[in-house]
Amino acid sequence: MTDDIKRSKGKFDPVTETRDWQVAASEEYCRRIAKKTGRRLVEIIDTEDEPLPIVCIFEDYSDD
Repeated sequence: MTDDIKRSKGKFDPVTETRDWQVAASEEYCRRIAKKTGRRLVEIIDTEDEPLPIVCIFEDYSDD
């Protein structure tokens, strides 16, 4: 499946991240948040931290 979403594992630093982000329990929740908020899901980071191990990175859709 090619969905153009970057996936990575490891630590996440909320201080240095300038894009919109939100934590979630799974990739599916990231997709739901993106759909509900009208933003594009561009990256998923698996921090392996419980209870919300997934960090979803969003961008607004461009106006072109």
